[in-house]
Amino acid sequence: MTTVTDPRTEAASGVPAPAGVPPAEAVPAEAADTGRVLENAGTAPAPRRRLTQIMWTVAVVAVVAGLAVAAVGFALSYDALVQAARGWGFGARGSYAFPIGVDGLIVALYSISLVLAWRKMPKPSLLLAAHATTAVTIALNVMAAADSAPGSPGVWQVAQADPGRLLAHAAMPAAYVLLTEAARHLISRTARLESGERGLTLADWLLRFPTTWWVFRTAKTFPMPYAEAREMRRELAVHRVWIQYREQIESARRKAAEDDAEFSEHDTVTVLDRLPDLLAPYGVTAQEALALPDKMRRQEQQRRADRERADQELRHKTEADRREREHADKLAAIAAEAEQIKAEGELGMLSAEVDGERQAAEHRARATADTAGIEASAARSAAERAATEQQRRDDAEQEAEESARTAAARRKAAEDEKAAITAEQQNVRRRQELADAERAAAATEAAATAKARAAAEDDAVTAAAQRKAAEDRKAAAHAELVAVAAEDAAGLSQRERTIRRVARLILAEADGEALRLPLARIETAFGVANGTASGYRDEAAQLIRSGYDHRADPLHQS
Repeated sequence: MTTVTDPRTEAASGVPAPAGVPPAEAVPAEAADTGRVLENAGTAPAPRRRLTQIMWTVAVVAVVAGLAVAAVGFALSYDALVQAARGWGFGARGSYAFPIGVDGLIVALYSISLVLAWRKMPKPSLLLAAHATTAVTIALNVMAAADSAPGSPGVWQVAQADPGRLLAHAAMPAAYVLLTEAARHLISRTARLESGERGLTLADWLLRFPTTWWVFRTAKTFPMPYAEAREMRRELAVHRVWIQYREQIESARRKAAEDDAEFSEHDTVTVLDRLPDLLAPYGVTAQEALALPDKMRRQEQQRRADRERADQELRHKTEADRREREHADKLAAIAAEAEQIKAEGELGMLSAEVDGERQAAEHRARATADTAGIEASAARSAAERAATEQQRRDDAEQEAEESARTAAARRKAAEDEKAAITAEQQNVRRRQELADAERAAAATEAAATAKARAAAEDDAVTAAAQRKAAEDRKAAAHAELVAVAAEDAAGLSQRERTIRRVARLILAEADGEALRLPLARIETAFGVANGTASGYRDEAAQLIRSGYDHRADPLHQS
């Protein structure tokens, strides 16, 4: 006979395993678990299987007996109701259908109740109707038994004279109804259609009427099961005890503080020490009642932690919203400053263009005036030379006439000499006029050249003015950006920045005298009303009197 030893037992005892047996690491855990399951299957379920077989036998016997009793009860009840129905005026055919309608109604009501419970639409009134129909069936059987008695004396007389007769006729339909209710209960519990929750019993109403009334009122006012209403009542009682405990602890702590004594919660007798007695009426065991304080403390700590977490999240959210609003306001202020800088740059560019065009027009007007002066001077010189020539001619004619009147002999010689002199003079004059014309042409050409040079210089001045305006705009934009950065670093507000700009205008354009700077200049520069401009100028004057120097201010440095 070969003995197989468990390697794990040998490993624990220190005895080596025999040859051929694998070590403990090589034995699969599933195999060991399977062995234990097989051992348990071979030992533990045996009584259970025997019990199951017995219960199946009992169930078969119950079903057979129940069907037999139900059949007998239905048949007897049917026969009794048929005979009674004939005397009640149902007729030959109606008397046979009447018992089926009454007893069939019971089965129909129970069946409909099961179907509605399966469809999650329970209707408790159907069960009440089925119970009422059961009572009607029993009453009809009792009345049929009384009617079938000799002489038909009536139910009360038959109950006094022969009560067994009525009891026998009532027992059979009662047995049929009881078996039907048992079948309904078995089907509903097997299909898990009903929770099996215990309702409010007569003992509940008699023994604890206030609590039972509270549970009933709560379950009906706020539709809920009775078990949930009971649990709510229990939790409310526990909460009241806990509040009372906290009040006692707080009172004891204050009293110890007033007496300058050391407070210890464990040395203080509180309502928690009577918790099992207080909660026993609510179905709480002593062990559960003693465990409730720790549970309530944990719940209190959890609620406090949740409240602190919610407060912290609210603070974080509020801080994030505040930062977001500040960031949005800062961006809006920077955008407004940028728009203002852009508008000032465009205004400066337009002013430079207008100044350049005005200077060019002035240069063109001066050049035109100089050209007209040169032309007028040339015309005047020509007119003077013509007048001098005419005077000389008149003088020559006069001299010629006098010579003719004084000496005829000398006329010819004088005329020849005069003609020679005149010719020479004319030659001289022609040469002089030719030289004057050449000088006038040179002067005109020099004037035209000077005019063209002036026009070219005007164009160069205009281009230089435009370049200067563009550079000024670029420098202004750069200076404003640097100023914005300096303002952000210094934490200046929009009004403080505007007041410093107004102070710079007063120092630059009004020699430091605020009243010399027109309010219209401030209104145009900053786009504000007259009253606001006046306030800016007054505050800027106060800033200048306090020693403000715009040259040292980073707001106005590039």
